[in-house]
Amino acid sequence: MTDPASLVVIGTGGLARAIAYALAVIPQPIRVTVLGRDPARAAEICYVSSARAATSGTPAEFRPVAVDLTCADALTDALVAAAPAGVVLAASSQSPWESRTSPSEWTALVQRVGFGLTLPFQADSALRVGRALAATGGDSWFVNACFPDAVNPVLSAAGVPVLCGIGNAGLLAASLQAELGLPDQRELRVLAHHVHLYSPPSPADEALAWHGDQPLTHVSALLAAQRAAQRAELNHVTGLTAARLLSGLLAGAEIDTNLPGPLGLPGGYPVRLARGRLDLRLPPGMDRAEAVAFNQRAALRDGVVVDGERITFGPAAREELARLAPEIADGFPVADLAPAGEVLGRLRDRLRDLASEQDLPSLHPVTRL
Repeated sequence: MTDPASLVVIGTGGLARAIAYALAVIPQPIRVTVLGRDPARAAEICYVSSARAATSGTPAEFRPVAVDLTCADALTDALVAAAPAGVVLAASSQSPWESRTSPSEWTALVQRVGFGLTLPFQADSALRVGRALAATGGDSWFVNACFPDAVNPVLSAAGVPVLCGIGNAGLLAASLQAELGLPDQRELRVLAHHVHLYSPPSPADEALAWHGDQPLTHVSALLAAQRAAQRAELNHVTGLTAARLLSGLLAGAEIDTNLPGPLGLPGGYPVRLARGRLDLRLPPGMDRAEAVAFNQRAALRDGVVVDGERITFGPAAREELARLAPEIADGFPVADLAPAGEVLGRLRDRLRDLASEQDLPSLHPVTRL
């Protein structure tokens, strides 16, 4: 009997849970190791996943491993022990749910200037995991779920191999697939950035999509249901799309889909995966440079642009940072991400402690995305 394929899922939050729970019901032999800081949360995910697999009659196995994700050696040792074919990261030091669970002047600032402000906090775990995976000496692939539209270009600039991301463009594509009644995404091409999870300020800024070779002219209407849904509920869609992608990667299947951060590119693109190789499948008349330029314009609206080896913030973020953290307001090289993250971390700590916007008169009135 063939040994089950080995996969590591890093994280114990909502998205990691959704991925594990979806993997549990896919009829494919798979051994999943869930790595997390909290042993109780990792064990809980594995219990629920194992129970779902048993009830579904699927040959999936789940094993929890507690590990300090900030310790490179411990992380490398855990990956060596798991010997995975692939690793998916769904953990960062900045929760996307903080504005709902612990609103503060920090979350208000992020909502005003764009999620891109949190890039250093999204990238630190991805860099650590990618480097630990490389240190194992194996040939495992790496899929990053933490703001891959901007983090994957950082990984690429830092020389850390990453295959692609999940979520964002993948969620938008799944939503379009459902609305169009398509059996798969072979005829669906989507060019979209994380910022397109929300309605754009102008129709000219909307995500682009094609059915076959024909551009879709009513993308906003097709995405209305997804944009009206509660964000936590969307994890159930992203988790399933991620599980199907991971299952296909483990099986060496050919997959036509749409993903964020493929090949370390900014934003999301239509792609083809075959036997671990990934290629863009852009619509007729559009080349790679045009597709990247579209996503970089969207990245600017999201608050951060990664262009080669330099990170710059959008206009709103630059204006705020010029008062609050001037040393990073004009951007910084990817190589300086860690010290920039320390500066931003001190600002985050200070703003989290503020009880109201009146405590920081330099900030603008709070607006909501």
